[in-house]
Amino acid sequence: MLIRKKVLFVSARLPFPAIEGHQIRAFGILKQLSNNFDIHLFSLLREGEFVDNSNSLGVICKSIKGIQVELGGFSAIRAGMSALIHNKPLVVTKYVTEKLRKNFQLQIEEIKPDIIHLDLLPLAGLIDLIPKGVKVVLNEHNLESDLIRQKLKILDSFFLKLVYQREYKVLSRFEKKVCQDVDLVLACSERDAESLSKIGAKKVCCIPNGVDAKRLQPDNSNKLENTLVFLGGMGWYPNRLGIIWFLDSVFPLILKKNPKIKLQIIGNPEPLIIIPDTVNSNVERLGFVDDFVPYVQKATLMIVPLNVGSGTRLKVVEGLALGKCMVSTSKGAEGVGLTHGEDILFADTPEEFSAEVLEAVNSKEKVSLIEKNARKLADNVYDWDVIGEELFVIYKELV
Repeated sequence: MLIRKKVLFVSARLPFPAIEGHQIRAFGILKQLSNNFDIHLFSLLREGEFVDNSNSLGVICKSIKGIQVELGGFSAIRAGMSALIHNKPLVVTKYVTEKLRKNFQLQIEEIKPDIIHLDLLPLAGLIDLIPKGVKVVLNEHNLESDLIRQKLKILDSFFLKLVYQREYKVLSRFEKKVCQDVDLVLACSERDAESLSKIGAKKVCCIPNGVDAKRLQPDNSNKLENTLVFLGGMGWYPNRLGIIWFLDSVFPLILKKNPKIKLQIIGNPEPLIIIPDTVNSNVERLGFVDDFVPYVQKATLMIVPLNVGSGTRLKVVEGLALGKCMVSTSKGAEGVGLTHGEDILFADTPEEFSAEVLEAVNSKEKVSLIEKNARKLADNVYDWDVIGEELFVIYKELV
């Protein structure tokens, strides 16, 4: 009888229910790995999260251990002081507390894993506790130091610039060392994989953000006319900056030519953004919805107006699976491998973006072709079952 290898999967957030991009990617990888490995999940828990072994996550994991995230002013001060004293990134000291380290050690002693999967860069602050002989995988959801570099460009506050300059310097050094120390780094895109190789990662494999293509089915038979949809919570600053840019600079140009066009914004509405009076009557802020799929299916187009980011945007892959024609900036769909006019429409200036939206709204034949090509790409490349086959080969080679 073949004995299955054991994976200790360490997550910065409970991957169920899988609502946000980080959770969706983590759950997808967990589910695929569970087909060939025994999975033991060790996760930080945010407010309102709890371990439930009867749900889908409990089914695919042999065991689940949760540790509550330390919140409040005292925790923030502790993290800041620890970052300064030990010359570590603040994002690392925020997550990796003594309580987490102690419980992580207990998990290693109890499970005796063959592979430890660290599902976010800050969790690499636990590496010094991992015994020799245990293989270590780091899942880079983004090139984290590059996100800080991009954010530095848009900060106005002198104080915040000082804070982020320090964080960028320390995090860049930390990210480089960690990628050189672990046995394998998983990247979301080929571009990120190339960047990670350049900083000295031993081995990098591109495992893209995937989708359950069986669940996300296209249905463009009952579309609403002149309706755009945006998916993305305002808690992630690239989404916030992107939609503000669209509302301020792009949407007025669109409405000038076609005042009937409406925009639906779906996702965590906080922090609230100010919608300009000039476009307010054409914007519907839906916030959280139980199921975003019907809204995307009924929309004429999906927009991805992001100008900052790293890795790949899960919303783009979901749009492909739903067979939706998308208008996106180059950054918004970066790393997904799409071609303008075939499976997406690219535009980077307000004038170009508005022109592409207006033309697509009036070109059903063009949009229909893009919708079909988008779904085909999702089936062939981004379905989790396809990705899972590659994931199994990579992990099998490790042990």
